Amino acid sequence: MSDLSTHEKAAIQRINETIDAYFAENIQEAAHISRYYEQLWQDMHRLIKSGGKRLRPRMVLRAHKAFGGMESQQVVLIATSQELLHMSLLVHDDVIDRDYVRYGVDNIAGNYFKTNYRAVADEVDRLHYAQSAALLAGDLLISGSYRMMAESGADTKALSAVQAIHSKSIFDVAGGELIDTEAAFREMGDVDAHTVALYKTASYTFVGPLTIGATLAGASSQSIERLKQFAQDLGIAYQLRDDVIGIFGDESTIGKPTISDIREGKHTFMVEEFYEQASNVQKQRFEQYFGSKDVTHDEAEDIKQLLIESGALARTETAITQYAQKADDVLSQIDTGDMSELRELITIVTKRDK
Repeated sequence: MSDLSTHEKAAIQRINETIDAYFAENIQEAAHISRYYEQLWQDMHRLIKSGGKRLRPRMVLRAHKAFGGMESQQVVLIATSQELLHMSLLVHDDVIDRDYVRYGVDNIAGNYFKTNYRAVADEVDRLHYAQSAALLAGDLLISGSYRMMAESGADTKALSAVQAIHSKSIFDVAGGELIDTEAAFREMGDVDAHTVALYKTASYTFVGPLTIGATLAGASSQSIERLKQFAQDLGIAYQLRDDVIGIFGDESTIGKPTISDIREGKHTFMVEEFYEQASNVQKQRFEQYFGSKDVTHDEAEDIKQLLIESGALARTETAITQYAQKADDVLSQIDTGDMSELRELITIVTKRDK
């Protein structure tokens, strides 16, 4: 976080303190039910403290400030609720993707499989129980995001408005996640990567946090609509960058295996571009390994080379630049408030390496 401003570091500290207080309370409450339930809450707290940029709550605070809002504990709590939602979706997404590492450490399912359920002899059963614990953890975090909003002390009108945005984010991301998951076995062309990016990522990562912050600050409906378009364009750029990192990223930097997207046969914009540009020979080589559960690291390297040779990687980078420019153009149309900190998000999103 050395590249962050003092103000931004202070915001992250307030968010982290809110997270710690929330888990301390729930760990204590869970202990009254069962030491095993207490363990689940401790594991959730361990995971959320292991990494993450706190981007979503920071965006709530940035948007709130951009439209003239004064920070308060109420706003910090509502902002932090977005991190709980984010973690819930990561936990569930790891179950869907059959990943067992997050932030460079064992995730909920990974930790339960290796540690908490090591007494279960049958590995199939152990995996089932581990994934079950992860599903419950994800559910608790979604519930917790609503609870944190409800207990923020925000007035009834503001609370109703932000919870409606929150609910729409969850509705949209579930649709995007389903489409993205099914892309592994749907025919090429049945699934549109743009739709996945819009609903799986832009909805809860950008549209939700930014419009929640603006709503809490009392921004006009016209400004919020333009902010929503900015958030959608930025969210698509974010997802495209995520897809590039998911295959070409440094595992030690991103804290999870880069082979996962190849193994799952994940349908992305970059893969769409590959099929648009590649020769038949390249496609045959690609289909030998892409989507194979047994793909080796050498075979994954071959996939990467094909994405480069075909021009798919370069075209994805171009698309990221185009969406970033669209986001900047829309932001310029908002004529109230100070948009400088929101404009900084464009660079943060498109130039990141994890």
